[in-house]
Amino acid sequence: MAGLSSRPGRSSPKSDRHGLPTSAPNRDPSPSKEAKSAWSLSLFCNRHSLMMLTVGLMTGYIVMPILLIEQNFSNLPEVTHTLPGNHGAAAARGGRGLESAADLVLQRLTEDRDVMARHSLPTSTTPIVMHTKTLPDHHRKKILVTGGAGFVGSHLVDKLMMQGHDVIVVDNFFTGQKKNVAHWLHHPNFSLVVHDVTEDIMLEVDQIYHMACPASPPHYQYNPVKTIKTSTMGTINMLGLAKRVKARILLTSTSEIYGDPKEHPQKESYWGNVNTIGPRSCYDEGKRVAETMMYSYRNQNDVQVRVARIFNTFGPRMHPNDGRVVSNFIIQALQNKDMTIYGEGTQTRSFQYVTDLVEGLHALMNGEYDLPVNLGNPDEFSIKDFAEYVHKLTETSAQIKFLPKSQDDPSQRKPDISTAKREIGWEPKVAVEQGLRNTIEYFQHVLEEAGEIIPTGPGATKPQS
Repeated sequence: MAGLSSRPGRSSPKSDRHGLPTSAPNRDPSPSKEAKSAWSLSLFCNRHSLMMLTVGLMTGYIVMPILLIEQNFSNLPEVTHTLPGNHGAAAARGGRGLESAADLVLQRLTEDRDVMARHSLPTSTTPIVMHTKTLPDHHRKKILVTGGAGFVGSHLVDKLMMQGHDVIVVDNFFTGQKKNVAHWLHHPNFSLVVHDVTEDIMLEVDQIYHMACPASPPHYQYNPVKTIKTSTMGTINMLGLAKRVKARILLTSTSEIYGDPKEHPQKESYWGNVNTIGPRSCYDEGKRVAETMMYSYRNQNDVQVRVARIFNTFGPRMHPNDGRVVSNFIIQALQNKDMTIYGEGTQTRSFQYVTDLVEGLHALMNGEYDLPVNLGNPDEFSIKDFAEYVHKLTETSAQIKFLPKSQDDPSQRKPDISTAKREIGWEPKVAVEQGLRNTIEYFQHVLEEAGEIIPTGPGATKPQS
């Protein structure tokens, strides 16, 4: 049987075993009108969307910034200087155009930088604005403050910054807090160095306020070896720096060197009554040997030294968990928790406001007297009377509770400040009541941010925040 042949130029469709076609003929059918219409609409929408996107980008990134710049700077005076390469073209166009706008932006940034360099920035810890002076180079000092992020150190930094000096803070943040100096971090005169004073540091400075050391019993008892190293090795390092760069150095010593005193009030000539192996000795004896080293460097190496023996101090930026009398009483009272007194409350203390202490430290550093000086408020309170005073000012419903007395807690403490009056013309000016009201207001804000604070007891503990 003869086979059938296909016509030339044309192929037969393939079929499966049942004779059904398995694929369409090899040719493209013409699109319908509906398909053409849908395809045209899709193409139009895609082009329209692309166009809208392009216009939006141009408006957002090019047109709007130009309009905003011209609107914001339309009331500014003409700018006569130009960016490099403009050759005065912007000024010739009356301050218009992109070149002029860039000039105006640059001018505004420069002005903002200059304004910020003249004051502190308000923070939650330090909401007030402090203005700084502009000193000529030959009057501006480079001043190092160790422990400058702490309670007292940060207030001293404020005073030095407002005077217009260059201030370098060195702190390892064991008890110091960055928020205490955050309002100066932007300022060109301020530097913050995270460093432990037990390690060497190389700086060029004119004055050194050596304040680094935990000062509350729970904190310095937490790591007594570190405490004694801070007072000894830290002081040696700072004295070595002072000797090398010929800087004057001030040591913040303490009334704790008098121990549980047999003399009342305490004069600088009193040698003290300290338990050398008690729980507080790491701090007391550390400060005593630090004083010894200060005068050894003075006598042997002609280093200019100053020594301040500081009595109980209180005020804003106190660490809320430092376990000291003022902070504990206020935190407890504001939360209507028991106000705890360790002992019968008959032991006495003298309390000075922090700004008075700062004035005393500054006067001592810049005066000519180089022997130890007591800095404290002679107003004396029993701990029980002081607790009742805080209770009254806070209008709390808390109860006063008596617990066992702490070991080696001094029975009385009151400074004789006749030397400070005579030699540096200093005495406290802020009344205890006013200082307490300021401190209570500060801790109210701290509690609002923290929600709750659990006061620290008399035992050794690490700072919580």
